[in-house]
Amino acid sequence: MEQKLLNLFEGNSELFITTSLTGEVDERGKKQVKVLTVHEPVTLELWQKHLKGETRIGIKPENGDVCKWGCIDIDPRNYTTFSEKKIVDIIRDNKLPLIVVRSKSGGLHLFLFLNDWTPVKDVLKKLNEWNNNFFHSDEVFPMNKCLNMPYFNMDQTTEFAYNDNNTPVLISNFLEIVSNKTVSLEQLNNIKVKDYEPETDWKHYPPCVQKMISEKWEGNHRNDLLFNVGVLEMKKADGNLNVNEIQSILQKRNYEIFTTPLDPREVEALSKSVIKKDYAYKCPPKTNAIAPICNKDLCKLRKLGIGSQVPDMIDDFEDVEFIRSTKSIEYTFTFQEEKIIISPEDIKDEKSFRVKLLRYGIYWMTLPRPKSGPSPFEMLMATLVRKAVENEKMKFEDTLDEEKYNFLKKFFESHIEEDSFEKLQDNYVILDSKTNTCFFKKITFEKFLGNNKTFKSATEALNLLGCTRLDYHEGVKNVWSVQMPKFVDYKKVIDNNSKQTVSEMDDDFHTGKFRTD
Repeated sequence: MEQKLLNLFEGNSELFITTSLTGEVDERGKKQVKVLTVHEPVTLELWQKHLKGETRIGIKPENGDVCKWGCIDIDPRNYTTFSEKKIVDIIRDNKLPLIVVRSKSGGLHLFLFLNDWTPVKDVLKKLNEWNNNFFHSDEVFPMNKCLNMPYFNMDQTTEFAYNDNNTPVLISNFLEIVSNKTVSLEQLNNIKVKDYEPETDWKHYPPCVQKMISEKWEGNHRNDLLFNVGVLEMKKADGNLNVNEIQSILQKRNYEIFTTPLDPREVEALSKSVIKKDYAYKCPPKTNAIAPICNKDLCKLRKLGIGSQVPDMIDDFEDVEFIRSTKSIEYTFTFQEEKIIISPEDIKDEKSFRVKLLRYGIYWMTLPRPKSGPSPFEMLMATLVRKAVENEKMKFEDTLDEEKYNFLKKFFESHIEEDSFEKLQDNYVILDSKTNTCFFKKITFEKFLGNNKTFKSATEALNLLGCTRLDYHEGVKNVWSVQMPKFVDYKKVIDNNSKQTVSEMDDDFHTGKFRTD
């Protein structure tokens, strides 16, 4: 049992934390703890103590730039009334490979397990996608922080996992669920989910309103927050609500979103104010209480959010893609049944954007600028860029024909050594693990190319990769550097260098050794 958990929660090998409950709770009902950091590796004996209830341990999931597990940490607004059922249902209904575990404080940990070491950035990309869509948590791991492990004092624990039927399970059943839900990076990337919209126009709501509807609010600023709900309802109805209609809606919302509802007379007065205020949000000050539910940058991009609104026409931009090559960056999308290609310059300037669309036979009506704040065009383009990045389908390797792609992939994966700069002379590609930068001599690639006609010359390949030429001062000339290409199999690189340790080089390691002049 302990060995399985040691392997399952493998992470940072240099430290862990121990925590103990103080017996106190905060105003939300969250249990308070005392934390101690121990600069030693996690051992089998520590797991034994954890399961016996002697020493509670917390582990940092990332080991350098890779991890084998991640977690969305659900920190509810009210711990005393919080229920896991809604979370369990969302995970089951959307077939997410997440395992729900009750945390020591009374919240939830939603664990994701990978079948091998996986780049942290890839794990976080998917976890953040699910979090932004469904859970709206403030903490997503890995985040350079330790997380407490489940099943402390396993015979009497309250820190247990739930199955898809929302039933607590023993640790043996937890491990069985893990084995069924563990995924590879490929499987992770192939998971597609529909937008979570419990209400009409949900994805366009301000984040604070989404959070209050998802979880009841027990903090201050109830008048301001309910006022904002009223503004939202007016925007949804294009202003076509009278004072009685908006009052009826807000009286209902008042009991839905607040643990301690406002007096009905306050709601009545507030409803009259909403009608008079030209439907402008009144954001409360960003206090510690408000901060977890307020995201102004995201709110600006929501059609029903603050500031100038993103025009409804954003929904008319389809198949948005971000294409990045070594020579250019382009955005493509379908608009009015035309496949449009634009540059970053077109995104920055509405006049340039207008001229570009005219080339496709599309007349673009210039969007009016408000008296203050960002323009609708800026909001539209910001949303377009975000959609392009989220929907990125065209990777760098797709810009290469199959033969060139396979050749470059094989070159890097067969030549890479980690942090062994003395091997530059020995026809190796050196990966600086601290900066994720590859260094190699041009002659190394030329020897690998040989009489192969995949590339006309080594220079063609170097230019395609976007390599930079420099000289290494310690007797090595004509060295080229490039960020490790995305198409290189990270696992293979690690496997090829399994006997080497990650570099502990100082930040100034290369100072004075390279010159680019």
